Amino acid sequence: MRYFTKIGDQEREYRFVRRGDMIEAHHGGEVFELDLSMTGDGTAFSLLVDGASHDCTCESDANATLVMIAGHRISVLVEDERERAAHKIASARPKGPMQIEASMPGIIVSVAVSVGDSVTAGQTLLVVEAMKMQNPIQSDGPGTVVEILATPGAAVSTGALLMKIEGKS
Repeated sequence: MRYFTKIGDQEREYRFVRRGDMIEAHHGGEVFELDLSMTGDGTAFSLLVDGASHDCTCESDANATLVMIAGHRISVLVEDERERAAHKIASARPKGPMQIEASMPGIIVSVAVSVGDSVTAGQTLLVVEAMKMQNPIQSDGPGTVVEILATPGAAVSTGALLMKIEGKS
């Protein structure tokens, strides 16, 4: 699998191949032999790169991995080829108005937002009960609720317009 790293403005692509206890890191025409061993609580590592030893620590959050090596703190953005494809698809989503529609007939159980509320991608907007199951309907992206057509207790059919959201880029 290919991995893409970004440090500042510099982006690189790597491919890793396991060779016994070693890992080969391929970048362009270069090949590096790596041996990585976890030490301590799982954030510290002993890293051998082409026989040279380095101690490093890593901390990750949703946005980047912070690597401390040789007295330097480096923020590295890392994504594999699947994540990169998913991000590309997500960024290609149309910005602007989003219409939230019922995907099946059911009864509106609850509405979790109000007109004027800001919403985020994946946030539950309302719940529809269909076939004795409660189905949360979530926002596809960030935006502001501009119109709510659904009311708790109301029956809806497939494709019924439930809500309008003005998307944010």
